[in-house]
Amino acid sequence: MTLPIWVTAVLCYMLFWLWYARPRRKITLQEADDFLAWATSQGVEPERASGLRDFFAKDDGRDFVMVNLIKLKSPARESGAQLAAYQKIFLGQLLRKAGHPILVARRSGANIEHVNCEQHSDWAAMGAIRYRSRRDLLEILPATLGSEHHQLKLDAVASTIAFPASQWFMLGGPKLAAALATLLLACVAELLI
Repeated sequence: MTLPIWVTAVLCYMLFWLWYARPRRKITLQEADDFLAWATSQGVEPERASGLRDFFAKDDGRDFVMVNLIKLKSPARESGAQLAAYQKIFLGQLLRKAGHPILVARRSGANIEHVNCEQHSDWAAMGAIRYRSRRDLLEILPATLGSEHHQLKLDAVASTIAFPASQWFMLGGPKLAAALATLLLACVAELLI
């Protein structure tokens, strides 16, 4: 009676893993060049478009984190509401591709250190967003740049910096949580049956 429970548990976790963690097909140089052409045609600044093209061309098929630093426009309450409306749409799209925030924080004090940079960079918040792959970002950007929901973000932020970070580490996270939840449910099912 317990074998079906554990087989089901393993299959459920495998399905989760296939959605969340499976390596994606790497972006080809042609796809990276096609993105550059598209971004340029959409009016994306040449340096930014070229940086994205290079990031896509060096695809390793693995997940990465986009680190965002944000300064909101005044009044912060209205800008925060606009940013939240943007995030609801964007993060909904990202979640379908197993992307999600891993860290979000608001500023709680003055700059502690600034070396060779602007002393008065008043970043109000930061976020680190996990993407399953560079391909997912490549697929999301055309639906985002120039969209109505992206305009909500542009209307909300006074300034922002976003950069990708690879070879990142997080103790715990959804892979571990899903494994533990599956294990717990299987144990409870075994006790009840």
